[in-house]
Amino acid sequence: MKILQFTLTCPFPPLSGGEIRCAANARALSAVGEVLTVSLTGSPAQTWLSNVRHLALESARRNGAWQSHRPHPTMRIMPADELAEADALWRAFAPDLVVVENIVLAQLLDLAPQHGARTVIDLHDIDSKTVADGIAGLPVLKRLRKVRENRRRIKQARDADRHAAAVADQVWVCSGVDRTLLSALGPTGDVRVIANPIPEESVLSLPTTSRRYEALRLCFVGHLGYFPNIDAVKQMGRRMAPHLAASGRDWSITVAGKTPDNLVRRICAEHGLRLVENPDSLHDLLASAGYAPMPLRYGGTRIKALEAMAAGLVVCATEKAVEGLGLQAGRHFLAARDAGELGAKILSLAAQPEAAAEMAAAGRAFVSEKHSSAAIGREILQAVADLMARRPD
Repeated sequence: MKILQFTLTCPFPPLSGGEIRCAANARALSAVGEVLTVSLTGSPAQTWLSNVRHLALESARRNGAWQSHRPHPTMRIMPADELAEADALWRAFAPDLVVVENIVLAQLLDLAPQHGARTVIDLHDIDSKTVADGIAGLPVLKRLRKVRENRRRIKQARDADRHAAAVADQVWVCSGVDRTLLSALGPTGDVRVIANPIPEESVLSLPTTSRRYEALRLCFVGHLGYFPNIDAVKQMGRRMAPHLAASGRDWSITVAGKTPDNLVRRICAEHGLRLVENPDSLHDLLASAGYAPMPLRYGGTRIKALEAMAAGLVVCATEKAVEGLGLQAGRHFLAARDAGELGAKILSLAAQPEAAAEMAAAGRAFVSEKHSSAAIGREILQAVADLMARRPD
């Protein structure tokens, strides 16, 4: 069996949330056949998987980055040279299955009728909901100034999700919550929940003894050019850091991730947050912290929560940051409504390091059972087997 996987960024090595999910998908798919991963950014890269190789679209690299001022709120509108190169690769590789990673590349699904392969779109998030939430979170005057434009952007995003779910042979989503959100947009076909993975399972060996949680050492990890994470850093700087500083205790917040936005740099500099740009490895950063603040107000893959819990950090999160994971507040993670309340609760928990250690251990046990590579591999292999066994429409 031959599988063609289209990704926006090169998933090797997997550093940000989307790349981690793409790499986990490639690893699971390599158990059933040869996998060719094709990205629109990055260079051809070596992988650690024996049955997986990676290429990059040369035309997309020449055309430059996906700009923030784009004509569509969630999709990359691919120019003719990119579509032609993707079409040629598809034809030359002659895959049995094509996996399109996320709504950003949904335009590639329109190539399928020319080739006949079965198609899957993996929706890392229901991005139309993220777009709507982002607009709803704007100040009232900003929303009113662009009412028509905002309505158009929400409609475009919802139409893209609906179309992708209708034309793909199978849809993967991260959680039951995302499946419900997608179903609310319109009729759907074969939708499978494929859980997000633990990014690096070696962190499961990091200690969860109470001493780790006595110090106020916080670490936030995510793609720092992604607007929900940019907003979270802003909330940590403006609303969480003042709570920690007012306690009179020694404290630190480390912010680590790829391609930080200029606003992230400014917030970190102004509020005393330590910024680590494009880290080669997260192991030591996670090991040196006890708490993972996640004051997210908008969507995301929730992989950062899984990664932190696997590493033994106490996840301190808003509901949005752990949405759909099935975690129990007060047992698996520390819950609060916003960054300010999270700061206050972290201070209280740090005064009870034994309780913090119990919460960290419970979170780790949960993700070890539900989000291991073995568990996700079984989900993907079953979904693919069912899809390939189905008679063509």
